[in-house]
Amino acid sequence: MDISNPRRILAVSRHDSGLPELLQGLTGSSPSLASGTVAGTTHHWPLKTAYYTATVPIWLDEITSPSTWSSEFLAPEAKEVLTALGAFIVCFRKPIDEAELENVKEMLESVGEVVKEGCGMAWDGVCLAVAMPQGVTPYLEKSFDEWEELCQDFGFEFVDFESKGRNEYSEPMGIERLREALETNDWESNELGEELSLEDLEDGDEEGEGSIGFGIEAAEMEMEMFGMKQAIYGGNNGEEMDDEEGQDEEVEQLQAMVMRMQAVRDMGADMPEAERKRFAAKAVNDILKKL
Repeated sequence: MDISNPRRILAVSRHDSGLPELLQGLTGSSPSLASGTVAGTTHHWPLKTAYYTATVPIWLDEITSPSTWSSEFLAPEAKEVLTALGAFIVCFRKPIDEAELENVKEMLESVGEVVKEGCGMAWDGVCLAVAMPQGVTPYLEKSFDEWEELCQDFGFEFVDFESKGRNEYSEPMGIERLREALETNDWESNELGEELSLEDLEDGDEEGEGSIGFGIEAAEMEMEMFGMKQAIYGGNNGEEMDDEEGQDEEVEQLQAMVMRMQAVRDMGADMPEAERKRFAAKAVNDILKKL
């Protein structure tokens, strides 16, 4: 069975936490990064099992402030992103001390909140927390059972990227367990497009001559969003931002908008051209109005 429009994977991490290496191990290829961050990147994973074939898009995002990130993804405007998801992956480096462990917990808690509150109790996807190798030694010693219990508290299955072989129950460990958990997930979805239909979009305001979306390709949209992120990093209209925390929040907001843009693009991919253009124009306008 060929799944033409599968649900997506959202893979998140803090900066420089090994997410590209994780994807290399999982999919056999590394994502192409347009900048020094994974945020806003889509990596495609061809899957073929005895039961189905699918090319699953993996949306990548970088979390600077977990609380801000979760607030953005729980906003009503992010509903189309959550509707399209079939799996969450949280990637983190093994912490070197208790302070870093608290950072890991904070990220798991925030992503878990999005799963619980945003996707709802009826959501049937998979949530995986993957610990990547730490280049600094010594690092904080925690047993597999301790990590497993900690991650389960936030709704995630723990995977140690460095583990090999099988456990005492003959279950695969490490990257093989990650692949198994994702391959056995249900990637079909009847909900894509139902949450936001063309009829609903056409009930809104008509686009004027200045409407954005008809002539803009997805890559151009993403480059514009990236340019706005870079502008924030460098200052707004030449003025330095005084509050570093405020800067992080602005970046988080734009990263969330990039994810929404990708959701719009992917959800309209199989539509006839005329319908796709109407869909994209209205959705992009709604997103850009919030800038």
